[in-house]
Amino acid sequence: MSIQEYGYEYDAVKNDALFLETKGKAAYERLWNGLCLRSGRDALKVIAREYRDTIVLLPALSCDSMILPFEMYHHPICFYRLTEEYAIDDDHLQTLLHACEGNAIFLYMDYFGKMSVSDEILTEMRQVFPRLIFVEDRTHNLIWKKDRVFSPDYTIASLRKWINVPDGGIFWTEHMLRDAAFAEDDTFFSTRLSAQCMRRKFFETGDLSLKTEYRKIFSTVSDIMDSDPMPSRMSEYSYRLAVETDWNAIRKQRSENAKVLTAILSQNPFVKWIQNEPCRSDLYVPFMIPNRDAVQGLLSPLGVFNTIIWPLCDEQKSVCPIAKYTEEHMLAAPCDQRYSVKDMEYIGEKIDSAIRKICQ
Repeated sequence: MSIQEYGYEYDAVKNDALFLETKGKAAYERLWNGLCLRSGRDALKVIAREYRDTIVLLPALSCDSMILPFEMYHHPICFYRLTEEYAIDDDHLQTLLHACEGNAIFLYMDYFGKMSVSDEILTEMRQVFPRLIFVEDRTHNLIWKKDRVFSPDYTIASLRKWINVPDGGIFWTEHMLRDAAFAEDDTFFSTRLSAQCMRRKFFETGDLSLKTEYRKIFSTVSDIMDSDPMPSRMSEYSYRLAVETDWNAIRKQRSENAKVLTAILSQNPFVKWIQNEPCRSDLYVPFMIPNRDAVQGLLSPLGVFNTIIWPLCDEQKSVCPIAKYTEEHMLAAPCDQRYSVKDMEYIGEKIDSAIRKICQ
């Protein structure tokens, strides 16, 4: 029996030889000259630990993994507004900066390849507010050449959103860390790997008890990271897989897949695009539609699982109407290297059909 699903978490076959060779080992090597950590949120924990009691300015469109590391270190958090184009609302940000006199941690990111703030504005901010700490989250455009000239104080990214590794985040800085202690806890790694292997077994056998179990694990495994403020290193197992990855092949496949899906959904009058064009991100193919939940409700039984990225708190939604609208209407379709062009045609046709059925 063979079952096919699209989207959701990666399934995996454990590399037994690599697992035995790396068992209990953490990665001390660097990847792309970055420190290898367990996750993107562990990278944010490092920053939160370095600047205790400092106000943190986050985009209103931030998921829990961006917020919790700062909450764990008891930072006051302010959310800044975004425009309809997912650029930073400069007037609102300036109000917040002047209120704290620039004594803050400022995190920014480019959503799905859409530049949120120019290098010129960032440079001006650094001149006006010399105490401001700049943090760039490159998760949405990690695998593409960096367009920016501006150099932030810290850069972070989640690796496991791009490739099939149980754990992985990257942290870059030119600053000497005041606190350079890291855990080597492999509980998150081993728990996620077991769930990934369960998912593969489910595809092979159709045993629904496996699906129940791995979905439970995937939905709760992040609690391991969120219960401990100490940042942890990436597993050596995941590091070795990342080093052996053909990144050019991944860029090519994701770009091809995104183009196929974009071409199909561009014919649908109810789709409003978020990503500018393929190759600017290709983390997903994100778009907004009316009646999003009803559409996904039709797709799930067909095995098509789109990502709904940001569950937001009331404060985030009240600060930024665009964040609220995005949370309510966005679907992010899979376009990653697990899938072929033929798979993407199937995914596109099913999404297109579901949207037309619900929205017409």
